[in-house]
This record gives sequence, C-alpha cells and structure tokens, in this order.
Amino acid sequence: MYKRYPSVQSMSAFIQAARSGSFSSAARKLDLTHSAISQQIRSLEDFIGQPLFVREGGGSNLTDAGQLFASVLSDGLAQIDRALSSVKNRSVAQRLTIDVDSELAQSWLNPRLPELLDLLPGHEVVLLSMPRSDRTSFERVDLALRYGYGDWEDCEMTQICGDRVMAVASPALLQRHGLQVPITPAQVLELPLLGYTRRSWIPWLDAAGMTPTEPAARVIFDNAANLIAAAEAGVGAGLVRGLLAADALRAGRLVELNAAQIPAHYNLYAVWPVGHGERVAPVVEVIKQLALHTQNI
Repeated sequence: MYKRYPSVQSMSAFIQAARSGSFSSAARKLDLTHSAISQQIRSLEDFIGQPLFVREGGGSNLTDAGQLFASVLSDGLAQIDRALSSVKNRSVAQRLTIDVDSELAQSWLNPRLPELLDLLPGHEVVLLSMPRSDRTSFERVDLALRYGYGDWEDCEMTQICGDRVMAVASPALLQRHGLQVPITPAQVLELPLLGYTRRSWIPWLDAAGMTPTEPAARVIFDNAANLIAAAEAGVGAGLVRGLLAADALRAGRLVELNAAQIPAHYNLYAVWPVGHGERVAPVVEVIKQLALHTQNI
C-alpha cells in the first residue's frame, strides 16, 4: 500500500477526461480550465510513473495503463462519495455496544427495548450476547449486563437491583393436578419439577421448612429463559427470578405457588471498563429505572 496518495482532485479530473475522451470536456464538467485539467493529470502520471493518455490531434486516448486505472478507480471514487455522504451535514449517533446476558435479553430486556431506546435519544445501541468464556475483555463492548457476585476484577460495576427466587407454575399445570394457589411446599414437590444447572432447590426447600434434599427434576435447563418458557408451557414447576419472570407473572402465564421465597445472591450487575463510567452512566441509570419499574408493578 502506498504511504501517500495523489489528490482526489487529480483522480476526479482523470476520470472525467477518461469518460469524455477530452480534456476540454472534463474541464467544462469540473468548471476548471483546460490547463488545470492537464496539470492535474500530469501530476497523476508523475505519481504513477507512466502515461495514462496518448495525446493525438485534438483528443486524448487512454493507454493500457489508463484503461486499467479508470476501470478500478471509478468504484473507489464512488465509495469515497458514499463515505462523505454518510456523515456530511448530519449528526452521528453515539454508539454504545452492550453485552447482555442471553437469559436477561430473552426474558426481560427485549420487550423493553422500545422504552430503553426512547430514554436514550441520540444513541445507537448495539446488543451482543457473548459467551461467558469471552467476557474477560472489554475490547468489543462499552458495557456488560452480567449475573454474578460482583467480584469481577479490572473493571468498574454497580448492582442493577436485588432479586428474589420463587416457585412458579402455569395455571394449566395446576388445573391438570386439581390444585389452586397457594399450595403447600409438599404439594409443589408432587408436581413435575424443572431443574436449572446453576440453581439448587435446596435453599428454597430450607426456607419453606422442608427437608433440604435435592428433588428429582423432570427436565434440567442451562438457560433460565428456556426454563421460564417451559414453565409457561405447563411442563413443570420451577424456581425463577422475579425480574426474569415478571412479565409472565403479570400476564398470568405463570403464578407464584406460595409465599416461600429466598433472596438472590447471584444478582444483576452493570460492568464497564475502568474510567468509562461517565460514558455509560446514562445507560446504567435507564436500566436501573426499568428494573425498578418492573419490580414495583
């Protein structure tokens, strides 16, 4: 690649002369003098190191090098025009790239995207759901929404909200078993149960006054959003976070089985690179508002 380039003006002059076959026609189209066009093309030929035109009589014909250059250059100038048009005389939105836990995106954030974007005018938001193994670096993101204990290193963070874990099921499942809420913890254990690879039933059973022994699960999920969807479909009863299940509970697709609850110690945090707090502060505040609104409904 060249370390320097000829001027865009000289390349535009060349393209016009190549298309019209005349320096005079090119001069008229570009509102320049004939001598100015000649000088521009001469400087281009000096840069390239060989002639682009053969001047004969009153006209100019492209050399082989000139034909090759013209066929490639026209696309390049068109790209420059598009690049300039994309930013000229317009405000460019501030881009924010957010890594969102896939469970949070599926169950909670996606339905709130219109509200989120309305509260962030002037921002272009890019949402990613990166695998947990790729979350050690902030090279690709400005902000991450992660579930955890808030013990990440080499970054700054704030807890978005506390949460609670409860037992839920669909009304259809309860109807099939002839039950109406509230039901006892013992009755919960008689239902088909949904398991989750990152959550045990034991803390909930302990809080409910039951023997803290892990019960057998009908299906085990590694994604909380899929567990919630299965519970809504009547597959079984499961333990869910209040934040992630809020929409299903409010719409009646799920019901809380009884008053037994446990606090969620593995909570939602906003995490960002050190020193970038001011940049992400508006987004963090909006997400906190959305979470608080969800919990207060």
